[in-house]
Amino acid sequence: MNKSANKLDGQSRRTFMMNTAKSALGVSMVPILGNDRVYGAKGGGGKAEHCIFLYMSGGMTHLDTFDPKPGAETQGKTGTAKTPVPGIVLSEFLPKLAERFKDIALVRSMQLLTADHRGASYRLHTAYARKATIIHPTTGPWAQRLLGKKHDTLPDSVVIASGGNHSGSGFMGPLLSPLPIGDPEKGIQNVKATVDDRAFTKRMKMVDTFDETFRNKFKTDEVRAYSDFYDETLKLMKSKDLEVFDLSKEKQEKRDKYGANKLGQGCLLAKRLVASGVRHVEVTYGGWDMHNDLWNVIPERAGIMDNAVSALIDDLKAEGLFEKTLIVLASEFGRTPRINANGGRDHHSAVFSTMWAGGGIVGGQVYGESDDKGIAPKEGVVNAKDHNATIAHAMGMPLDKVIYAPSGRPFMVAGHKLDTKTNEMVPEKQPIMQLFS
Repeated sequence: MNKSANKLDGQSRRTFMMNTAKSALGVSMVPILGNDRVYGAKGGGGKAEHCIFLYMSGGMTHLDTFDPKPGAETQGKTGTAKTPVPGIVLSEFLPKLAERFKDIALVRSMQLLTADHRGASYRLHTAYARKATIIHPTTGPWAQRLLGKKHDTLPDSVVIASGGNHSGSGFMGPLLSPLPIGDPEKGIQNVKATVDDRAFTKRMKMVDTFDETFRNKFKTDEVRAYSDFYDETLKLMKSKDLEVFDLSKEKQEKRDKYGANKLGQGCLLAKRLVASGVRHVEVTYGGWDMHNDLWNVIPERAGIMDNAVSALIDDLKAEGLFEKTLIVLASEFGRTPRINANGGRDHHSAVFSTMWAGGGIVGGQVYGESDDKGIAPKEGVVNAKDHNATIAHAMGMPLDKVIYAPSGRPFMVAGHKLDTKTNEMVPEKQPIMQLFS
């Protein structure tokens, strides 16, 4: 049994555990929880206890959101919205975020140099390029591995509406995988046992008896991890903390404020989760791949984003969570300044924008600059490793901590390189410190 289990890759292990739990216990709970127990561990210099990463999937146009170029031939039909900071404007489709700009910082010089959706998304999420031989972890699992598990019952990281293309915990294994929530309005599904308490307890005793000899014979980390998974799953199933995933507990007035759409409800669920102690939540919102008819599509799409993110900022501030929660909004690349024959913009990775707020970020500022037409960076180029180093720093993760994959290869949270003078592994990039000052 142990030999065959060792042959499974990460996804197969997840499937194996889920099917085993379902057949033995009468549940179909997704395996999510790790066995790290370093509560309150300290790391780097940041003060963000939580992170909400808002991923705008498809390649959000920077010229029509966070980096408009009024008067430029590349701007097209999009107008501007003034912010409280002189000289800084946002797109006309983001009036609420423009009003709140003193709480927001922008990076207008992001660059990835790959216009492939999957490849660019992977780099943005992991700081590494895709390789056939290994899957790299995203920042949620990195945080749990480096800082310890934050909550005794709830998962350390949750991914909402990702569509199944998320890199998850990569080589760190299934026990650090984020909990996937397909639809924020449905929360966790199939978590209740399909048998009554008496039958459930009987099955648990049978499973424990069946496994006892094997556990005593093979006292390995992997076997202990499977046992811990069952214990953690049962703890969550019986916990009142499950209510945090139920948006029906919120007043309809608040739900309406966020917006009756997946991004709005995803942001509301993310707020509920961090308020309950979940460290890292990612919310995906697609539909930004605007090759055609851009100006008939973007007012609604950007308006939904504007409303949801503004509501999230207001809600976090009202509950005293804003300074404890880093908000990062990013896309895998931008769109071409050139408007194509179909009235849209194509893929453009040479320069685009990201948005930052809360968690120690100083609002009302812009880092980096694109040129007058929004074609390329003019100053302050930022890549995926800088991006992830900034998130890690904000959350207190040590950038120089080496974690080894099962293959023995070393990795760091935001990339690494060899220092030729000392022959040691060192961080490849550093945080954008201007955002914190």
